[in-house]
Amino acid sequence: MATQRLVIIPYLQEWNGTVLSLRLLLIPRGSPISPLIGTSPSFASAHFVFNVFVTADAASLPAPGGPATTTVSSPVVATALPVFNALATQFEIDPSPTENGTPPVNARVRKQLPLSYQKATGYAPGRTPLVSTDQSYSCAFKHPPSTYTPLSPPNPKIPWGRVIAFLLRNSALAEAAGLIRLVQIPLTAKSLKNGAFIYMTLSSTSDAAALMPSGLLSYAARIPALISPRDIFTSVLFPVLATPPNIDYGDIFAEVEDYDDGFAKAVHCAQPQQLDPLNETPDGTRPAKELGIRIGWDDEQITIWMNRQLNAPADSPIGVQGYRIDTRITGTTPWNSLTQAVGPIGVNGIPLRTFNGELAIETHPVQFQAQTTGDFWLPLYFASWSGPSLVTLDNTRIQLAGGPAGSNTNRVVGTKPAVALIYGKSYDFRVRLSDHTGGGPAISDTPSNPGPSPVGSIPFRRWIRPLAATINETVPVVTDPVNPPASISLKRPLLFYPSVACTGHYPNVINQLLADLPAAKLAGREPGLPDPDVDRLQITIEVRGLTQDPTCTDGPYIPLITTTRPFPSDTTASVVLNFAWTDTADVYALAEPATGPILLPTARDIRLSMLPLCRDDANGSYFGADDVRYGRNVQISLRKNPSTETSLFVPDLPSNRFSAYFFQPDVQLDDATMYAQRAAGAGNTAPTDLATRMANELGLRNDGLTLRAQPGRRVVFGCTPSINHFTGPDLASITFSSQSDIALHWFVMIRLTLNRDWTWDSLANNGIVVQRDGLQVGTFSPNKNVNSDALARPQRLQTDLIFFDAIDPKPAAGSFPQELTPQYTITCTFNNQPVTDAPLSLSILLPITTPPAQVPEIVSAGLAMSPYTRAADYSSTAVRSKALWIELSAPPADPRDRFFARVLRNAPDPILSSTSVNVASTLEPPLPIDPELVRKIVQGQADDKAGLDAMQPLTPSDDPLHWSLPLPPGMTASSPQLFGFYTYELRVGHFGSGTTDMWSTAQGRFGPPLRLAGVQHPAPPLALTLQRTTAGIAVSAPFATPLLDGVSVQTPTPRSTMWVLLYAQAEQVDGQDRRNILLGRKSALPPGREAKLRFTNPYGEAAFPAADVAAMLATLGFVAKAPLSVLAVEMLPQDVLPEDPLGADLGGQRILRTSNLVPVPGIC
Repeated sequence: MATQRLVIIPYLQEWNGTVLSLRLLLIPRGSPISPLIGTSPSFASAHFVFNVFVTADAASLPAPGGPATTTVSSPVVATALPVFNALATQFEIDPSPTENGTPPVNARVRKQLPLSYQKATGYAPGRTPLVSTDQSYSCAFKHPPSTYTPLSPPNPKIPWGRVIAFLLRNSALAEAAGLIRLVQIPLTAKSLKNGAFIYMTLSSTSDAAALMPSGLLSYAARIPALISPRDIFTSVLFPVLATPPNIDYGDIFAEVEDYDDGFAKAVHCAQPQQLDPLNETPDGTRPAKELGIRIGWDDEQITIWMNRQLNAPADSPIGVQGYRIDTRITGTTPWNSLTQAVGPIGVNGIPLRTFNGELAIETHPVQFQAQTTGDFWLPLYFASWSGPSLVTLDNTRIQLAGGPAGSNTNRVVGTKPAVALIYGKSYDFRVRLSDHTGGGPAISDTPSNPGPSPVGSIPFRRWIRPLAATINETVPVVTDPVNPPASISLKRPLLFYPSVACTGHYPNVINQLLADLPAAKLAGREPGLPDPDVDRLQITIEVRGLTQDPTCTDGPYIPLITTTRPFPSDTTASVVLNFAWTDTADVYALAEPATGPILLPTARDIRLSMLPLCRDDANGSYFGADDVRYGRNVQISLRKNPSTETSLFVPDLPSNRFSAYFFQPDVQLDDATMYAQRAAGAGNTAPTDLATRMANELGLRNDGLTLRAQPGRRVVFGCTPSINHFTGPDLASITFSSQSDIALHWFVMIRLTLNRDWTWDSLANNGIVVQRDGLQVGTFSPNKNVNSDALARPQRLQTDLIFFDAIDPKPAAGSFPQELTPQYTITCTFNNQPVTDAPLSLSILLPITTPPAQVPEIVSAGLAMSPYTRAADYSSTAVRSKALWIELSAPPADPRDRFFARVLRNAPDPILSSTSVNVASTLEPPLPIDPELVRKIVQGQADDKAGLDAMQPLTPSDDPLHWSLPLPPGMTASSPQLFGFYTYELRVGHFGSGTTDMWSTAQGRFGPPLRLAGVQHPAPPLALTLQRTTAGIAVSAPFATPLLDGVSVQTPTPRSTMWVLLYAQAEQVDGQDRRNILLGRKSALPPGREAKLRFTNPYGEAAFPAADVAAMLATLGFVAKAPLSVLAVEMLPQDVLPEDPLGADLGGQRILRTSNLVPVPGIC
């Protein structure tokens, strides 16, 4: 092969029925201006005569030898030698190149199959493993190897083989250099009806004939079976060898047959819809630049052809050098070439001719690290059409980039296509193959072997979003809230090349773009024109929200209202936005008008997001998707102070706004506490800890001493510095340091509901000032945060403001406890001076929580009785009321206090009771008052007299030291329970004076106790009954009946004794009064005493026979009918009873009780 100097390759073009036209490619190896062999002429000067061989068998490769079918003469090309001499002068020719054309080792060509190809062909894997449908190409492109071996610097000398390759890029130039020869060979239909191979060699009469056979390399073209005239294309060439390779050429023959019409079989198109052109699936992005329509074809076949050249035991080179793309608007007939070019050609100043024809697009694989081994990748698509010609440089882009004007006529340039690329239109594409001689189907030809997709069609849509509108004015980053801008104006965004040309709006778009070039350079941008598709400006009013609020969709801002304003029809004119500010409590209630000024809320950080919006496209025939109509945002920040801030707080009941709590410390659950719990109606429920009690009462949640809001409510906490605490950064939680800061203090809670939505921000920092009795106790205000608690079914139109204050209820030294009347004032300060409501005033009356410190001290005790009252004739006396009085050492220290008593326990009188009675030992009950673990007071609450019923107030007398002890609750003077002893507890308690009550909590009501045992109230009065008959006078009276737990503990025979005394009334000598004279006395015995019967209510009976009465009256000188009265006396038992306890032994036995004097009725 090293001695080969000439390669002959025939490329079939057409058979007209009698003549086969072909373009013969001659490739000299080595210098074309040096003798081909020996003393023969050089290639540039040679006159060639070719033997043409046409075989009759198309099923087998041709072998050299045999008679020639015909001979063709090709004279010297006059321009060849001047061209090569000029090239030798223009380039530094490498006379001994090291390149030998050997394919790289361990290399392969791969191809990613785009979705459009898979769809167009109904792709099924299996034809070649060197294509892929996964992310292999994208990964290789985006993540190349981290290390590689750099290539050696290129050799500045150029071998003749590369120069010839340059020439072949333009068939006219190659023809001028003698590389391409047009040949016509007469052939009949008979000789071609089964197909054939054709190849050429040098005739013995040809210059350089001595190259035969080893210095000449010939390739054959396969002629299809022809029965009628048609165009023919040579897609693959075949070796002419005496011994052909032992290879099955069946697949290659099939390829030749498929492509012998010169048309691509699987044309497919796509338009980039994402920013990443390699990404074919939606990812939320859109292209930044119009790349036009991407066109591909025959991906698998081209991959197979490429790899066959790298590893080609069959020695069947591809006959395809490039491709020519035609387009038309869908629905029209004529095709328009996108590869047409025109211009003069010449070499190193030597003019040759004017080229007016078609160039071709070539497909070349690349190695991402510029290595000669490894994977080479074909591009995803082979061409991309954005409007201009697909061949040569885009002169418009050069000029718009600031390059020279394209008026240079000394070069070949692409011809502007006859079809313009316009959004909203659909386009068809087909691809014609071009061989190395520039031959191939003409634009007027049609394919004779259509494939699965000979024409690719695509609707061309706008996928380029508009850029941002331009604000004409300079708006500061932070605007003055006192004097914000009254209006702004904006221009349409610019649209750049080629997108602006694709709109079809501007009739002279290129010149208009060039006219913008100076301004573009100053602005540091590319030339552009106002986007003609933009017809309105969309304005989104955004308001700064709270950190963590999920409605903040773009940083800290919440989209509020979206409206539009139209751009003027003149694309160069601006739209003017006028602003109208309004004070509002609810920003969500704003209704933005469709026209006129933009309505903006005050007292908030406002951001206007303004994006250009393209015209409507109801049927989707212009824009690729609806989101493409929306341009980029331009944003400005605005703020204006409010003029009025009234009705700041939601009207509410005073009891909801203002309350005070008195918390008891945590207590151990002992028996006394349980008793108090039950007395308060809480049963056996254990009291909760202080923090939980506090949270429950306040309607909050707690975690230990940390309080936070219930879900759905935004709460901002504030607290007086006198309470050790800290608040969370969002002010939505507050933590108290210890219980001691809360317990035994009035814990005042001011709860106001801010009648503003969460975006409102008019208060100064710590702008809510709380004063108590004219002194500041704390400041706070909402901040820009919201806790997650508030985001569960959030109520965004209000914010709860909770402020805690603590008041020590203990009186000052030397003072007595008093009710407290704190007066609170809440004043709001703002960032400016708006019109506001008057400061909010809140007052509350708090009961006394400090119990008296005084302990009662008893000096003496006694009985107090009502005055002695008798009838005028002394026949009867009234029953006397009796009470136990107590003398104390000192009156209550606080004049508004009083002494109180309560029964701790009682027991029957043991000397009246049965000796078998056993009085159980029980715990004395604690004071039965509400433990008041939490005492809540609201504004306007009345005195509830808490704890006042737990003890009985002693009855005062006219002497401040003497007090009457009332009977136990439920007892009357006749209650038999009074035949017993009581244990009492005395305390000083808050009571009040005159008509003014003293309001106290139950726990603060009573002072420390004095225990008093063995207290006995006066015995119940003794009531007798009598009956007088002719037989005499019968008198009965009940014995004292002691009770234990309501049950009589009387002995079967009463232990006390009963006597009845009979009196007669006599007038004094002076007649001024009457006296009772004792006639006689008798012991009253229980009935059946001898039988020792036990009665439920035992009584004693005594009788005075009539005769005895008459005798006693007579003895003392009374008349028989003298008025009589009786009296009963009950005596306490004692070990030795006197014989006459009411006579001679009077004073020897204690009297329990005496009845009143009862008159004896007369008888007829």
